[in-house]
Order: sequence, then C-alpha cells, then structure tokens
Amino acid sequence: MGRLLATPPTSPSASKRRVFYLIALSIPVLFFLALEVGLRLGGYGAAYPLFIPNEAATGYLYQNPDVGKRYFFNQAQPPRSVPDYFLAEKPENALRIVVQGGSSAAGYPYYHGGSFSRMLKQRLQASYPDRHVEVINTAMAAINSYTLLDFADEIIAQQPDAVLIYAGHNEYYGALGVGSSESVGQFPGLIRLYLRLHDIRTIQLLRDGLRWTVTQFGARGRGEAPGSTLMERMVAEQSIAYDSPIYAMGGAQFSGNMRRLLQRYADARIPVFVGTLASNERFKPFIGTPASAVESWSQAYRQGLDAASMGDTTAAFDALALAIAADSSAADAFYARARIHDALGQYDAAADAYVAAKDRDLLRFRAPEWFNALLREAADATGATVVETQDHLRANSPGSIIDDALMLEHLHPNLQGYFLIADRFYDALLDADVFGTPSRRLNRQQGRQTLLITPVDSLTGNIRVLRLMASWPFQPRGTLSNPVDTMRGTTIPERLALDVFRTDKPWLIAHRALANHYENTGGFRQAEYVWRTIFDAYPFLEVAPLALGNLKMKQQDYDAAFRYFDQANTMAPSPEAQRMLGALYIQRGDAASAIPLLKQSAEGAPDHAQTLYNLSGAYALTDQPDAARQTLQRLLEIDPSHEDGRRLLASLPR
Repeated sequence: MGRLLATPPTSPSASKRRVFYLIALSIPVLFFLALEVGLRLGGYGAAYPLFIPNEAATGYLYQNPDVGKRYFFNQAQPPRSVPDYFLAEKPENALRIVVQGGSSAAGYPYYHGGSFSRMLKQRLQASYPDRHVEVINTAMAAINSYTLLDFADEIIAQQPDAVLIYAGHNEYYGALGVGSSESVGQFPGLIRLYLRLHDIRTIQLLRDGLRWTVTQFGARGRGEAPGSTLMERMVAEQSIAYDSPIYAMGGAQFSGNMRRLLQRYADARIPVFVGTLASNERFKPFIGTPASAVESWSQAYRQGLDAASMGDTTAAFDALALAIAADSSAADAFYARARIHDALGQYDAAADAYVAAKDRDLLRFRAPEWFNALLREAADATGATVVETQDHLRANSPGSIIDDALMLEHLHPNLQGYFLIADRFYDALLDADVFGTPSRRLNRQQGRQTLLITPVDSLTGNIRVLRLMASWPFQPRGTLSNPVDTMRGTTIPERLALDVFRTDKPWLIAHRALANHYENTGGFRQAEYVWRTIFDAYPFLEVAPLALGNLKMKQQDYDAAFRYFDQANTMAPSPEAQRMLGALYIQRGDAASAIPLLKQSAEGAPDHAQTLYNLSGAYALTDQPDAARQTLQRLLEIDPSHEDGRRLLASLPR
C-alpha cells in the first residue's frame, strides 16, 4: 500500500493578506467611530467653545461660563470668568484687545471694574473717544499656560488688534500643571495632544472614567474638607523643592507653552504684550523649612534668629550664612536675612534675599523669578513686547520691594496695584503705536478719573480675601473659624456685598439696588457712577442709558439727558425714551421734531397721560389745533381731572 503524501498549504496571495490586514485594522477604528457616534447621539459630553452668542442681545458674544470644564475634571464648580460682552461683527472703528491670564489677570478678588483690563478699557476709551473700544478678558482662576495656548485659535478668530498676557503664577498648581490635582500627566506633548482632542466624546469618556477611578480609590477622591478653597483643592504636590526635577518641569512647561502661544499670535500678525510677573516680595514663605532639614541648618538658623532678636546683626548674618551653606534650598534662612537687611534700610540686599526666599518657597503659589527670564526669552524669539509690570510695581513700593502696600496677600494686587498694572500696559500700547495717535494721552492722575469701581465690588473683594486667608495655606489645615460668618452689614453697600458673596446675588441686581439707593437718598452723582458701571458691563441693556437720562433730568443737565435718551432709543426704541426725547425737543423749541417721537411713544403706551399732553402741546405749537384737540380729548377720557390738559384745550382756537 503506497504512502499518502500531505499537500503543502498554499500561502494566501498578497492581495488577500492586504484585505485581511485592512479588516483587522479597521475593526478598532470602526468600534471607536461607532462609540463616538453613539455617545454624541446619546447626548454624552459636550463641547465648550470659548465664546458663545448672548441670547439676551442679538449680535453680541461673551465668554462661555462653562469653558473651564475643558480643564477642571474634579471640581464640582469649575472657575468662571467675568463676561465681557463684545460685538460678534467687529466694527470698522473698533479697537479690540484680548487679555489672557490667571486670577490676577481676571481681577481677583474685585473682578469687574477692579480688574486691570476694565481700568485699561476706560482709559483707552477716553484716549480714543471716536473708536469703539473692547477689552475682552478671558482670564480665570487656577489656569496656566496650557489653557492660554488652547484658547489661542479662538482668540485669533475674533481679530484682536492686540493680546495682553499676564500669567505664570499657576504653572505648578493650575489646571494640568505639574503639581496640580487637575492632571492628565506630566508630559507636555501628551497634554497638548489631549487639549487638541478634548471635544471628542470618547476622550471625554476616558477622562471621566479615570476621574471616577480616582474618586473611588484615590487619596484625594474621598471628598474635600468642608469649606476648602479652590486654592487648597488644586494642590497635589505640596512641596516642590528648588532645583528639583518637578521644579524644572514647571519651567519647561511654561517656556514651551509660552513660545508656542506667542509664535501662534506672531504668525497671525497680532501684536502681543507680555507683563512680567509680580508678587508680594515681603510675604513670608508658606513652607520655608524642608521636612528633611539637616541639624546643622536648624541649629545655625535658630542662632541667627536669636542674635537678630537681641540686636546683634553681625552675629545674625554670620549664623544665617552658615545655615545657607548647610542647605541653600531652604527659604527661611534667606527670609530671615532679608528681614534684617530691610530693618537696616539696606533695601537692595533685602530685595535680593526676599527674591531668593520666594524662589525657595516649597509651596509654589508664587512664580519663581526664573519665569520672568523665560518670558523675556520667549518674547525675544517671537517679536512680542515685554511690559515691565514688576518693575513698575517695585518703583511704587516702599524701598522698591513689593509688599502689602500694593498686594492683598501673597500675589493678588489691591486696587492701586491693579491700576499700576493697567497704567504700564496703557503706556506700552501707546508707545508701540498699535492703534494710531490718540486724541489725548492721559497721565496717571487723569487715568484714575476714568475708573469704574463701585463700593459693592471693593467690599466684596475684601470679603473674599478675608475668607481666603482664614483657610489653608494661610491657616493650618482643618481651620474652621471664618470671620465672614459673623460679619453684619451696617450700610446698604455692605449688605449688598455680603449678599453677593454669601448668596451669589447677581452682580447686576445688586448694582441696580445700589443705584436706586443712592438716587432715593439724593446721591445723584453716586447713582450716575453706578449706572455708568452697569452700562460698561452690559452695553446692550438700554435700562442703563434710560436711568442715566432720568438722572441728568433731575440734575437739569438737559443736553446730557438728551444724549442718553437718544442712545437708549437707538439701542431699543421704547415709549419712555421716545417720550423723554419728545419733551426735550419741545424744551429746545423744536416741536416739529417732537411730534413723530411722541406719536410712537403714544402707540407703545396709549394710556400714558404725560405723553398725550406733550403730544397735544407739540401739535398746538405747530399750528395743528384739530390734532391737538383730538389728542386732548383722548387724554381727558383717560384722566378727566387733568387740569393742564383742560386749560390747554380751552386755549385752542375754535
């Protein structure tokens, strides 16, 4: 019997192999495509554009209040920006500026008229009265250069004439920073890729799954301490040592993102002005002694403090020098040296030591001085303009050292500090001739006269700072005492400020109440100031120019009243504006121009007695007795006791 020979297998053709590989590769692609379509159809996730239409006023855009959800995954209430409303179609005469940055650029804790962006806007509007000035602030608390870079394309689409940047303090603990609790890793390239893909619902699903895992099993996911602030919640790496790998990573992250950001604007031919970073240089480091401090450092440091307390500055300097030699990364020895120099009036030496102490603060809420050098390098490489805001604040500080004369705590400016930042940006913009020759260049004192900061905003800011400094890191973790809890307002502005802080009373409602309070108590100038502030914040609300017109009527400033009523009627024709314009035309002796306005007002409010009386008077003054008589008859049907109407009717020729 013969042997059976096995038939050798035939290898698939090259074309079949290609089909096989194509099918194998397409399966995961099709899976994720189907998953993406299913998630979108099911309503999962969302896109958060930077700018969205204003439903309350057609033709206006403003910052999306939910855009922070792109970056904050673990916060129930992500930070929001204060909306700056601007025209969707940029006018030909517009002067449009966009501001980027963190909480200091946003104007914390005052916001609104207390931000340097609003201060700058008012001053520029006074310098260019024939231009439509828009300063759009996109800054938010706890964001850093990743967010700034992510916003760039959407900002470019709005055709700004200039971009102003004041950012860098949040590079370690801001969203996606190297030491932040809001993190997707520490690799800049991967984070930038994630940001380019953040609108994809599958990416959002993966992110939310990771967040759920951290919430269930992570150390930080079991709930925050009651009353914890955003500042506390953002910190993952509490101690970041000077010259450590993570310290270097923060600088590399900042430098890389800023270079990309500035280059993107340079490619779009948009001038960029970058402010140097300032902070409270006399502020004591949050964590100035490393947990692993060597005994020789501790001993020398204590000896230095003891000698200083006894007035022996020579021995104190010698002992502190030994401490610094034992551990040059510990901030407290540098800070103690700075205090001694400061007390002796040796301000240059004190300034150097204060900066050294700040740079070595293990809790990195203040940007190290190195970051200003990185900003200058990025600006030099891309053609951006460096605005020396830090030097400007120093020049206006005691001993040229920035402290609480201009700062509220460790780094947020007070109102004077914000004004000086605006002052420096104003000069830089005009020096660069970005917008052409101004009608007039305001000096610093004239610039102060343009500010719009209300008592409610300044008081609310003070309350926010009190609340902040009653918690970590200004107080030990778990501190429950809060001075704001026991505060009671004794004046209307104080009560309104507490309502804004405690109950999230809307800013507009609080300020309308403030304006009404001033007007009801005879404070017409204060009421006018508040209404101007409201109008600046909400340029599409005709209620503000109407109120301003009525205030000017009470002050017998009829020309100003006419301008405001005309502005209100142009924005949104209304019976009230038309009635007042008609009355002012009659007062000017132009009854013919009053008639069409009063007729429109009567059509919108047919039972308004004063409108009918003014209209009948305008008819009488223009020799139209029949029309006057007919209008007066309508008036007397509505109000038979209207004596002025009866007298006018009796005076008409038959």
